[in-house]
Amino acid sequence: MISLRCWLLLGFFFCVLPAHASTSCFDFSQKSTKLLHAAPTKFESGKNPSNFGTDSRNNDWGQVSGTVNKPILQLYEKLQNPKTIRNSNNTHVEVSNTETKDYLKLIRQQITIKPVFFITVEWQEDWAFSLREGTPEKPASIVVSYQKTDGTSHIKHLCGNILLQSLSPTTTGVYLYEEVQADRRSAEDVVNGITGTLRTLRE
Repeated sequence: MISLRCWLLLGFFFCVLPAHASTSCFDFSQKSTKLLHAAPTKFESGKNPSNFGTDSRNNDWGQVSGTVNKPILQLYEKLQNPKTIRNSNNTHVEVSNTETKDYLKLIRQQITIKPVFFITVEWQEDWAFSLREGTPEKPASIVVSYQKTDGTSHIKHLCGNILLQSLSPTTTGVYLYEEVQADRRSAEDVVNGITGTLRTLRE
């Protein structure tokens, strides 16, 4: 049984669902370049192949790939900014860095969304930026992995990858995959969301 915390405020009942730890996809205590879904073998300029569906665990998933006319290090820096993923005015993200020898960066995001008055939804995500090929100063390939680790039970499962593949000094191949099990979230919503991230990376 789900336990609700409710208050009577200004004549309205306001209820908050309890925190819920999501099922994990990654172990960030050690280096991982694991991709949840195979990336394309090549990236073609002007093409953004995408796909979406629902898996046997009832997770809605989406994937999209394409090229971005920016160096890989520029995209690596851009993805550390939570506004690249979430630019809504009703969203607040607090970011903290975790010291690590296994990753280029290990980040914890505390996310708060206020979709409507009197309602607040909060959850936590961990983001790991892993060098796959090359050196930290001159990376050839970077895998970004993220997962929900705590917070609202509206999101039962959330994991994803972003692969950055250097194609030239000024061009990067990008592959995004995400899987979600959440209230009022469809597979089409998932692919639309990550397609929006690809669009933001191109700006």
